[in-house]
Amino acid sequence: MADRTSATWILRFAPAVLLGLLGVQQALVTNHFPDLFIYRAGSELGLRGESPYNIALIRQITSAQFPDDNPQEDSFILNCGYFLPPSAAFVFAPFAALAWPTAKIAWGITIGFTAVGIASLPDLFRKSGAEPPIRTGVLSLIVRFSLVLNPLALAIAIVGQVTIVSVGCVAVGLWCFSYNRPTLGVVLWSVVFVKPHVALPLIPLAWYLGGWKPAATLVALVAGLNLFGAAVMGGSPLFLKDYFDYLPTGHKAVLYNQAERNPQITSWNRLLISCGGPPIELSAITTIAGYLVWGGLVVGRCAVTGRRPSAPWACAAAVSGAVVCCQVLVYELLMLVIAVPWIRDLFAGRHLVRGWTAVLLLVIQTIPINGTSLVLDFYRPGGALAFALLVLLGPIAPEPVPRSPFPQLGANRPTPVA
Repeated sequence: MADRTSATWILRFAPAVLLGLLGVQQALVTNHFPDLFIYRAGSELGLRGESPYNIALIRQITSAQFPDDNPQEDSFILNCGYFLPPSAAFVFAPFAALAWPTAKIAWGITIGFTAVGIASLPDLFRKSGAEPPIRTGVLSLIVRFSLVLNPLALAIAIVGQVTIVSVGCVAVGLWCFSYNRPTLGVVLWSVVFVKPHVALPLIPLAWYLGGWKPAATLVALVAGLNLFGAAVMGGSPLFLKDYFDYLPTGHKAVLYNQAERNPQITSWNRLLISCGGPPIELSAITTIAGYLVWGGLVVGRCAVTGRRPSAPWACAAAVSGAVVCCQVLVYELLMLVIAVPWIRDLFAGRHLVRGWTAVLLLVIQTIPINGTSLVLDFYRPGGALAFALLVLLGPIAPEPVPRSPFPQLGANRPTPVA
């Protein structure tokens, strides 16, 4: 029995090991990880006391590693830049301290370790004594492999985006909250603020899960790291203002980041453009305004039901709001896997239609679709909004329904709680 249990645990985290091995393999035999290269270059510049917020300099450094003899308008070399906040210099400092070939190997190992958190999501916030809707076995392994080794996650790993690390930190941080270790959770969540617009919902989520102190600690930690990073980069904490001044013009210099030009953007304004609306590009103010609207809808939903939301639903509401309210690329859709505990509870509560709909929406978003078809225009933002509405209108605290000892009779089956 012990051998079987050990084998089960090994298989549970095998997807994370395989993803890490893929990362190391890519590091050894390919010239991939372009986004990691930029993160590392920006960190190296910043820690030397130079500003990384110089698009021309970043492109010059990047073109030396990823040469393009005949760059077109949409070529990577002409559409790259460093847009992370000053705190990111410390996050990527270990990789900046290594030679590029070694840094790539270290990154492959890192994504493998953080993917362990993603693979553990089906067990997160499971109620004591509740019967899992997915027992240990083949189906459980399929779920874990699908969370870690889906096409979207593989694409993220190959380009060197930080999303897998961010999602892994969110997942492990949630485990810390569930075991009443919010301080460690807050430290892990501070890493996610390398993309602050995506990480903002973690502040109210920390408040909901652990009270005002973890939320205040998270704000203080992120603010302190950014002020210290600004002082290192620009000689003064006031250099943070230079970063804020750079962001609007810097982002517009990259075609991929423009909602009007890129159907792979997931936010509400891209869906508006797809429907023939005006080409609105989100700024910091409109992003925060979007979050306030979403937060109001979430609070209103809770008030209407008159029930306290479960932790899994709160997590699902946080991440689904992030991908709709932020003007982000398709990579950030991986954040939606944080909703898996809520989907698990839907099945446990016999909300089968909602559960399978959520699964279908998640699976569809992991499938790459390229081209200029009309479907592609609505594919990413439409799917993100559909999932967000499913969470908003779905059960906020689904209760597990015990299996009937006489399923063929169907007698006295409890009614699912909304």
